[in-house]
Amino acid sequence: MYRQETLQGKSKLLENEQGVTIVTVLLLLMLLTLMGVTATKTVINEKKSVRSEAVFEQSFYFAESACLEGVQKIANESTPEELLAPLIVAGAANEKLLISAHDEDPFNDTKNLDLDGDTLIDKDDLDLLQVSETNADTHRAVVQMPIATGDSLALGSSRVYTYMSYGMTSAHGGNAMIKLGYKKRF
Repeated sequence: MYRQETLQGKSKLLENEQGVTIVTVLLLLMLLTLMGVTATKTVINEKKSVRSEAVFEQSFYFAESACLEGVQKIANESTPEELLAPLIVAGAANEKLLISAHDEDPFNDTKNLDLDGDTLIDKDDLDLLQVSETNADTHRAVVQMPIATGDSLALGSSRVYTYMSYGMTSAHGGNAMIKLGYKKRF
């Protein structure tokens, strides 16, 4: 008889479902909270990605415009003497556009644009270059490459000069450098 009452008492406990609803609601609430936190993190990461892309694009276009400004300044000159006179300003800060290529390695961007000799293209170098008309944090430079043998067609004829135009920016926290080759016959 005692055994039968004990079994009936256990079955009554198992049939009592009053706490199941609370447990189910808590599990659902925990699942929804986890989904909300995950969605929030995803949105934050997407916003960072979009912001980074916007800064990259803006930096790219600032650098590109400075590069094209340098090309335009060279294209506007009609003789090498006219080109050299206004573009090389000895010792003037923010006025140096035309730079001679490095003697030993003329196609090395770092050697051409490292004006202070610390083997880095940094703010100190940019401060020596011409400021672009598009943005105060954007600079331009044009490197005159050595004249290759055979570029002159004949004695007394015009020469082909090769230039590398650079546009560099650190505007809005983004860094970009654009390089464009340009040839001009004088």
